[in-house]
Amino acid sequence: MSTPTTSRHDAGRAGAAGQAADAPEALLTIEGLAVDYRVRRRRTFRAVDGVSLSVAPGETVGLVGESGSGKSTIGRAVLGLAPATEGSIRFEGHEITGLSRRRRAELAQDLQVVFQDPYSSLNPAMTIGQILSEPLQASGRHSAGEARQVIGRLLARVALPADAADRYPGSFSGGQRQRIAIARALSIGARLIVCDESVSALDVSTQAQILLLLQELQAELGVAYLFISHDIAVINHLADRVVVLYRGQVMEAGPAAQVCSAPLHPYTRVLLDAVPVPHPQLQRQKREERQLARAGSGVDVRTDSGTDAGADSCPFASRCPFVADVCRQQRPRTTQVDAVGVQCHLYDETSGHPRAGITVGPASGPTFTPSEDRITSDAAQDKRTHADRTR
Repeated sequence: MSTPTTSRHDAGRAGAAGQAADAPEALLTIEGLAVDYRVRRRRTFRAVDGVSLSVAPGETVGLVGESGSGKSTIGRAVLGLAPATEGSIRFEGHEITGLSRRRRAELAQDLQVVFQDPYSSLNPAMTIGQILSEPLQASGRHSAGEARQVIGRLLARVALPADAADRYPGSFSGGQRQRIAIARALSIGARLIVCDESVSALDVSTQAQILLLLQELQAELGVAYLFISHDIAVINHLADRVVVLYRGQVMEAGPAAQVCSAPLHPYTRVLLDAVPVPHPQLQRQKREERQLARAGSGVDVRTDSGTDAGADSCPFASRCPFVADVCRQQRPRTTQVDAVGVQCHLYDETSGHPRAGITVGPASGPTFTPSEDRITSDAAQDKRTHADRTR
């Protein structure tokens, strides 16, 4: 098993410092990833469009968005299950797109996955001991006796009884099966685990147990997670950094605590507004505020319009309460606000948006005023660089 070399919070700070720029130190680096699916004979659908992110050792990076946002496709591309149309995916600085089956099998020792439905990924005809021993024996590093000892330690580590090795998947609950899937991912010392909606099918109390287990294993082993979820509350609880996706594009990315407490992009605010409040009166008040905000804006931010966003437009334009002509005519640049990168014309003072740099607020919740000294857009930076060179 690998030993932790970086604490979770230190790794989070290191990862937040940059995306592709930290490639030499990053465990996983994705740059300009695009994934196309063929939907008709001569037509393709771009599920992921120009996504860049990195995961540092011992760090948790959360991918969050609605169904169809492309988050699971990114996970599949990392695992080699979806071919990349454009861009680069590197693991410890080595390109892993287009690997042969043998090289992909070798990479599996460091890169594992926990799926949403653990029962479908566990062979019902095999005992848990047989399931866990498969990757151990395939690696060629353990004899049958050593594999049994490792399995016993793995089951104890994920809080399952020792006799679980002799039982079949059908005799376990959903939460227990997910613990088995986590144990299998850790069995050969994986350094990065892709968790694809790994708690969404579980009840709330079981979700909390699995999330706590993931945190404990990370503190103990230094394993990194690429955690995929539609629930931004879960991401806020677990992740060091969060990447908010919509229609295959990154809307906002930065430290999870900052993005979830003071969201910048209107879409991030929609996700947070959808999180239920555990108090009937407060939940009713929150719902009424959202309804008033939608009525005032004239735009329904809840649902997609069904129209395809063009390459030269903001993908969220049809649902955004702050939409302007520039949003439909030009794709936003990524603007840096403190440690958060946001792809929105509202924060780019060179965009021509009538409300750029002016106080804007979410559909419900506190307002946020972009401060000129805190915002550095790509375009503004280009202008300053050009001015410096011509002096």
